[in-house]
Amino acid sequence: MQVVTDPLSAVPFRQKLQILLVLAVGISCGLLVWLSIRKANYLAFGLVREKTVSVAQGAASRFTDDDFSSLLSRRNSAEGGEPQIVETLKQSRDANFSVALPIRRLYLLRPVGEGRWEYFAGVTETEVGEQADTTQFALEKPNRKTAATPDHYNSDSEGTFLSATAPVITSDGKTVAIVVAEISGGKIQAILRKLLLSEIFALVIAVGIAAALASWLSRKVTRPLTDLRDFVRQLGQGELSARIKVKSDDEFGELGRAANLMAERLEERESLKGALVHYVRSQAADPGLADPDSGVRVKRKVTVLVAELCGFHQLSTKLGSERVFSLLNEYFSTMIDAILRHRGSLEKSTDKSVIAVFGSSGSDQHQERKAVEAALAMQHALAQLLHEWKIETNVPILLEIGIHTASALAAEDGEKQLEFESVHRIVEKATEVKNACRDTGDRLIVSETTANKLKQTIPLSPISTTTADFPLFKVEMPQPTLK
Repeated sequence: MQVVTDPLSAVPFRQKLQILLVLAVGISCGLLVWLSIRKANYLAFGLVREKTVSVAQGAASRFTDDDFSSLLSRRNSAEGGEPQIVETLKQSRDANFSVALPIRRLYLLRPVGEGRWEYFAGVTETEVGEQADTTQFALEKPNRKTAATPDHYNSDSEGTFLSATAPVITSDGKTVAIVVAEISGGKIQAILRKLLLSEIFALVIAVGIAAALASWLSRKVTRPLTDLRDFVRQLGQGELSARIKVKSDDEFGELGRAANLMAERLEERESLKGALVHYVRSQAADPGLADPDSGVRVKRKVTVLVAELCGFHQLSTKLGSERVFSLLNEYFSTMIDAILRHRGSLEKSTDKSVIAVFGSSGSDQHQERKAVEAALAMQHALAQLLHEWKIETNVPILLEIGIHTASALAAEDGEKQLEFESVHRIVEKATEVKNACRDTGDRLIVSETTANKLKQTIPLSPISTTTADFPLFKVEMPQPTLK
């Protein structure tokens, strides 16, 4: 099966945060630049359009009845009609002079029939009487009633411009000519280009400042996470005395204080467990485990008890850490006391399991019975603890106990210390016996080697299970009497 991984999963969180902040600023500023330039272009085009229409309408309103008769009579410039009209156009051009919006060309067209128009007279930005290119008007139909202008710029070899038309109407409502005004848009567009460059320059500066701030902010935000990561690594390496420095009262500060409290509880718990194991071994006079190379070894029969506490993990989410820690301490001390009272020695204690050895200090003909009696005492003690704790749980809290008897090697050096490897094999076998409890639903199971010594004293019943390939027997446990 092909595993699909996120390409960003390998990128550090700090770098992701920097990229996100810079992108947020860049996209926001870019959107503002686009909107502002778009708005500026819209306003500038409206200004040019309004100016062009105003010039065309102003020029059209300057013509008199004499000008109308000249336009209608088809007289040429030699007869004196056209110079007066050119002067009128020149006056209109000069009256509307503007540096930012220069009049590129102002001229008259008059109809020649069949929807066609011809050039009559005109002026440019600096000249008068200059012929205009009217090819475009041979195909277009200017509005004969009102002023009009297109909704876009036009371009030719001389540059970009916007044109507007205004009719010259006689008193009887007849259109005798069309005034065409052309306003150059080059200077406005140059101003808009400068505005765009300044906006882009400002955008680059804003993104640069955002990158610097993002770098500083990401370091500030991720520093507590980095400290917490290093702290957890120290705990994972067994440095339970490590503590994280809390420098704030925000959520990161609360997380740091909670992590420190967890480390304190773990350190206290490990210290307590270490002290309990040391106390138990010293009280039981456990000779310990021997070095395999310590000399001549002899066989000694021992009985190993493995007890696992099941269902207790649910209390971690239901009760506070201090309460759970207190209950565990009470549980371990009670279980260890039951083992010691039956002349057993504590071999190991973990979060959920207790391992005890019977017969480790010397030959004991009744070690199997004492191990079972200790197991029954542990079961009764747990029932009494649960009764006193008065805790309601969804899953029952119980002990699963397995007992196995076998021969271990001991060094014959006066103290007859047990060899570690041989005891470890017996513990593994006893753990298999204990695991059968989960398969059968029983609470106390012994192996055949242990059962052979108990048949006359303790009621046993054979059981079958798929978890072990050797005979097993369950102990008929009496119901505990609660006080």
